[in-house]
Amino acid sequence: MNFVHLHLAINHSPLYAELFAFLILLIGMITRNRSVVNTALIIAIFAAGFAWAADFSGDKAKDIIDHSAPIAGVDKTMIHEHELAANFVVISASVAGFLAIVALFLRRGWMNFIVLLVILWSLTVVGRTALLGGRIHHPEVRDVIKG
Repeated sequence: MNFVHLHLAINHSPLYAELFAFLILLIGMITRNRSVVNTALIIAIFAAGFAWAADFSGDKAKDIIDHSAPIAGVDKTMIHEHELAANFVVISASVAGFLAIVALFLRRGWMNFIVLLVILWSLTVVGRTALLGGRIHHPEVRDVIKG
């Protein structure tokens, strides 16, 4: 197993972790269940770690792909834009994770709402990055939405 395989194995983890954190936090806030809210905040913290891991493995995977022979179905020109977007995932997920840590200690409803909004923003960043990553090897999504 090399970093290309590792990146392909973990690259969806920030997306799903943030999605679960968002949904569980929303449920916890609606039901006013502190245990559910705390669970969501912890998942948001893990999502930040997953974003860092996906970014690190992606950087290493890019190096391997750049120095390899052409691979059937892989458009190497799409990697750069995906890489730039991935940097924003690390930032957005880290902001959400940091705010989740703060919310765990403050235990204020308004702080949970802020974390919820930041996770929602981060989900848009992660979603765009996932689309750009899919375009590298999936021609069926290359023409869906430009940018």
